[in-house]
Amino acid sequence: MMYAFLRALMRTLTRVYLVGLFKVVGVENVPRSGPLIICPNHSATLDPPMVPAFVPRSDTWSMAKSEYFAKAHVAFWFYAYHAFPVVRHSADRTALRRSFDLLKAGNALIMYPEGTRIESGVLAKPEPGAGFIAQKAGCPVLPVGLTGTRECFPKGAHWPRRTRVTITFGKPFVVLQKRADGTRVSHEEASDAIMVAIAELLPPEQRGVFSDLESHRKRLAGVTVPA
Repeated sequence: MMYAFLRALMRTLTRVYLVGLFKVVGVENVPRSGPLIICPNHSATLDPPMVPAFVPRSDTWSMAKSEYFAKAHVAFWFYAYHAFPVVRHSADRTALRRSFDLLKAGNALIMYPEGTRIESGVLAKPEPGAGFIAQKAGCPVLPVGLTGTRECFPKGAHWPRRTRVTITFGKPFVVLQKRADGTRVSHEEASDAIMVAIAELLPPEQRGVFSDLESHRKRLAGVTVPA
């Protein structure tokens, strides 16, 4: 009940404050049921509260850095917003177990492949974690492209700016453990394939290390198949 209220509140605040500037694209691409890993790019504080609010599912859960759960009064709101802690840049077994349990139960898991907010606003090299979870779970992955969120709520700002913000949901796909020729797909390649799918949803100036899409597509051929 609390989660539904908080999501509705976030949707209302976003649409009212950014009236005429906010857009959601590709909602029809989001599977409405079954296990799903949702992977957006991350360059602003605004991203984690905004993405769950506009995913057309009520069973979404988000990974959030463990530091947010250090103080009880802050942790309360994160838990209420269906977030759970993960120790970043580590093989956090508790967070992994929680992720697989949620997916096994048919829920949607929101995780940011880059593992942290990228303050430059352009794509960075991902952590292998998203690829590992996607491969082991074997469920669809939904890439999400976020544009304008960094300009809307830059680090250090106390109030959002009225700028154009777009959420674009791409087409879901499955990350394979082996290519058709039998060669193993590494977790790094799996994560890179997810980032390429995100890059395709972003304008060229925001693609960062994935700017040369064609070479990445060739390198990662056979890593994913449509869901």
